[in-house]
Amino acid sequence: MTSSPSTSSATPAAIAELEQGLEHLKVANYYLRVALDQVNDGVVIVESTASDPRSGHKVLFSNAAAAMMAGADPEAGLRGLGLNDLVAGDSDATTLRESLRLAVENGGCHECECHLQSLRTQTPVLSKWRVRAVFNSLRKLLNFTILISPSQVAASSTKSEPKPAADDLDAQSVQLRKENLAALAQGIAHDVNNLLGPVTMRLSALIQQVQEHPALAQELQLVFAGLKRAKQFTSQVVTASKASPRKQEPTDIAALIRDTVEFAGAGSNVQVCVSSDDNLRHAIANPVKLSQVLQNLVMNGIQAMPHGGYMDVQAQNHLVSAQGEGVLKPGPHVRIVVRDRGCGIAKENLERLFRESFTTKADGNGIGLTTCKRFIDEMGGDIRVSSTPNIGTEFSVYLPAAEGSGGTRLLKPADTAPVPLQSGSGKVLIVDDEDDLRKVAHMILTRSGYEVVQCDNGQDAVRIYQSLFRTGTPPDVVLMDLTLRGGMNGTETASEILQFDPDARIVCTSGSVTEEVQMVFLERGFVGVLPKPYEAGELTQVVHRVATMMKRH
Repeated sequence: MTSSPSTSSATPAAIAELEQGLEHLKVANYYLRVALDQVNDGVVIVESTASDPRSGHKVLFSNAAAAMMAGADPEAGLRGLGLNDLVAGDSDATTLRESLRLAVENGGCHECECHLQSLRTQTPVLSKWRVRAVFNSLRKLLNFTILISPSQVAASSTKSEPKPAADDLDAQSVQLRKENLAALAQGIAHDVNNLLGPVTMRLSALIQQVQEHPALAQELQLVFAGLKRAKQFTSQVVTASKASPRKQEPTDIAALIRDTVEFAGAGSNVQVCVSSDDNLRHAIANPVKLSQVLQNLVMNGIQAMPHGGYMDVQAQNHLVSAQGEGVLKPGPHVRIVVRDRGCGIAKENLERLFRESFTTKADGNGIGLTTCKRFIDEMGGDIRVSSTPNIGTEFSVYLPAAEGSGGTRLLKPADTAPVPLQSGSGKVLIVDDEDDLRKVAHMILTRSGYEVVQCDNGQDAVRIYQSLFRTGTPPDVVLMDLTLRGGMNGTETASEILQFDPDARIVCTSGSVTEEVQMVFLERGFVGVLPKPYEAGELTQVVHRVATMMKRH
């Protein structure tokens, strides 16, 4: 018998040399990855030919910036996704395919503009895609390397005339940094929601099982109330960090202040006291921008009180007389007061406070209050400041009131009682890559009368659904997590299942779905949305509603 030349003929020295070469290759690959992760632009390397025409050229490598821009986990990256998964629609996919073709034909390079689709927020961002076709010495196409950057930032870096002002460059740098931090914040909030999920579900079910022990039930109720507040907090993080623009609209100022102040003051040693008029009017405002203004003012106040203390945030009705009041037009307004008891601002600095790049902070850039004033000006309002050194500072924000508003009801604490469990029958397929959450959901639904099948990835979900369908026992409900690790994500998996069975009843479950984007998922074929972390009662009631909402023909 002849030995394999690749094993028996290799000398120990040759094997050692090969192993050393592989080790050097690993080290070089590590340093290359580290270097690419320092690049501000997104870097994506894709295969030379689309192995899957539907998803397009597969991603072979992506740096951290590309993952964050696309709303993915930086560690997991975008590997395995197709270029069609990263753009917003068919038109953008066609544009990008054409750019790849032109890069091959035009000496190796081409540029285009396409909308980069965020996997978390589902909000596309117009971006510049710089495509380079990579060939070997024999002109064989090896792959495509693509640099991705938001169009407004890319444009500013390529124009030579006129030269951008230093302040503009600072603003662009701050904006890009904010976008990256927003993606990171949403990722953290998503992971926190996944951690809260199993505990919230198990505890909400347990409380309903120990009602005959009042003392224990009361203790568990206190813990559950804390979990509810944590859920509200992560929801605020997702809402505050999402990049989608909002138009000016009648805004419940009392509710916005409550949520924003709780978010901005979390973890500080300053107690923020919130109050508002009982009949407070709604204001015409951009709620996202106004929340950012209030966050900035509250955090400035906290920083001015390093040893702790008290702050006031008040909302009041304010009437501007027929003569007007500075830039404010006559009529009803809403006044928001943010008052700290900190170090104060020197008189000579008050007039310069809202000017570009002015700051008294050693590590500041002055962009915060300047941006605040611009946002409030855009809303047709005004922002004013008064301060006394060593006494404190008071900011007043004035906004036009919405017509016919008023009589805002007093805010009540969130209901902390668990949602009641709902029994039912049928088969449920749970698709989620969080083992603990999936197992607890399996236990809750089984106890409620359901037959449950579970898996942790999209490929298995499609296979299981098709197998059950062919035996005549398809799932009555599919609970689909959106952010499945590896392979297909939840949206792609749902699309595969719906293509196979248009009557499939799929519920979207995610820790990063806000109320504003729920309709998007319903339009994609989902029959319901169950935001994470959900309670046991919410889970069973949604499953019961979906399982009985329609019958198969």
